[in-house]
Amino acid sequence: MLSPYRDQLPAALFTQPFSLPHTDGRGIPRETLRQALALLSEAGWKLSGQRLLDKDGQPLRLEILLVNPNLERILQPYVENLTRIGIDARLRTVDRAQYKQRLDQFDFDMILMTLNQTLSPGLEQWQYFHSSQAAIKGSKNYAGIANPVVDHLLDQLLAAQTREEQLAAGRALDRVLLWQHYSIPNWYLNYHRLAYRNRFAFVTTPPYSLGLSAWWLKASEKAQ
Repeated sequence: MLSPYRDQLPAALFTQPFSLPHTDGRGIPRETLRQALALLSEAGWKLSGQRLLDKDGQPLRLEILLVNPNLERILQPYVENLTRIGIDARLRTVDRAQYKQRLDQFDFDMILMTLNQTLSPGLEQWQYFHSSQAAIKGSKNYAGIANPVVDHLLDQLLAAQTREEQLAAGRALDRVLLWQHYSIPNWYLNYHRLAYRNRFAFVTTPPYSLGLSAWWLKASEKAQ
């Protein structure tokens, strides 16, 4: 499915699984910062003093737009690491009205966003990633993705006649999106936070989601 586009995709995509950098968790990933500086240097940026400058001497600036001030503490370490390699990175928290307006106009450098997924990917993938959505104000293609390979895979996904065809197209799409680095995975919880009475029973590890509709009363409770 991806072979016809081999010349448009990273070579590593065909030989190895996508993986993210691993660090010791101390907050200053020196090796990855060095790698980032090397890539920026290849792209024409030059570190001058404490700032990254382009060929015209203009600094590299990045504004991360937020609507929830509670998220500032999550992104502050990221901003600090960007600053360490000379990027003028800043957090900007605005009210909901201004945030929505700027989001609809694509008036941002970076945002913190969750793209909700389903067990059966479909039209929402088109809204998130298709090039036809990239310039439509108010669309959900926040990254402005306009990639013919992605478009082709979306066509294959939506045209799938069997579950196997859908899975193949979905996995290929996932691989391409990851290797194009359109987003930076941030954080997640691998568990649900909830309080409940001990009269209920449930599957210890639900196969798909929390599955509240599949909970049941314990036998002792039914007898009362």
